[in-house]
Amino acid sequence: MRMSKYRQVTEWIQNRIASGELNRGDQIESENDISRVFGISRQTVRHALGLLEQQGVLTRVQGSGTYVSDEKAVEEEKKELSHTVTILTTYVDNYIFPRILRSMVERLEKDGYSARIMFTGNRIETERRLLERFLEEGNRDPLIAEPVMSGLPNPNLKYYRRLMSRGIPILFFNSFYEGLNIPHISMDDIQAGKIATEYLIRKGHTRIAGVFKTDDGQGRRRYLGYLKALGHAGIEVDESRICWIDTLEIKDFSRIVEKLKNRLRGCTACVCYNDEVAHELTRRMLQNGKKIPEDLSVVGIDNSDLARLNPVPLTSVGHPMEALGTRAAEMILQLIQNPNSDVTYEFPVEISERSSVCTYAAE
Repeated sequence: MRMSKYRQVTEWIQNRIASGELNRGDQIESENDISRVFGISRQTVRHALGLLEQQGVLTRVQGSGTYVSDEKAVEEEKKELSHTVTILTTYVDNYIFPRILRSMVERLEKDGYSARIMFTGNRIETERRLLERFLEEGNRDPLIAEPVMSGLPNPNLKYYRRLMSRGIPILFFNSFYEGLNIPHISMDDIQAGKIATEYLIRKGHTRIAGVFKTDDGQGRRRYLGYLKALGHAGIEVDESRICWIDTLEIKDFSRIVEKLKNRLRGCTACVCYNDEVAHELTRRMLQNGKKIPEDLSVVGIDNSDLARLNPVPLTSVGHPMEALGTRAAEMILQLIQNPNSDVTYEFPVEISERSSVCTYAAE
């Protein structure tokens, strides 16, 4: 006798669990994907998944997907969430991070929550180790996390999905993973790149270089803003003027000096991924006898202390450091009360003018 269509789906999933292809806490394919695989309607797939859910084989998480039931997760969900919020951040000791984290912690403490801060160093393997420990310990802390190298595919997304399946509230800050349906609080990075470039265009510059970070989502979005500004002004995009760098190269700027010289050749201005990059670029230019802004106008992003302390004070697009930290804390508190809240927010940005840009008059 021919097996009914919904039974084909249920046995397919159960066989994969039995073989070890699917493990507890793993997310299964979407209803649409399963429908295409078997050539059946979504209603039939929904019926099959519903039966497996009733049997305790699967667990559905609203807004996230369907997961293989995890006995430990079921037990953990019966427990109340912790009054400690874990904050997973890339760095803490310099640049913009102390101001973000301080305001985040102060806001959490105002509502009676304590904070536990853990650092990934922007390393995928450290993020994996911390998330694995989080899961193994059955931790019930709500989680505010800064993604690691969010511009690249990340093998750690499955750990975030498992936490979601256990009912742990999660919020990203500064950036986000596009493969996860998790809210985020950040600045509007596209607008940041656009405003920085538009400012230079208003100053008469058309040959504008860009230095952007390739392994962070912020870098890609700021590059998109750069492209939008050039397009709106009718300026042709010249890829020879774009210098892509990564985390390791920012730490050791000497690696990219020659590449930068080639990319900046013939340019009158440059949009930098952030103030840290703009600061290093300024130093290298001055060491080579160049003048800022006469030989090259430079705009940074973040409006950090580095912008003010730069050898030539930087014009820079502001990062909402304290406001971002406070809002992230408020939104994780809202997610604790209402897990289905749509709390994503991207702060609008403004530019602060200093001495690193001059008006360019074409000869």
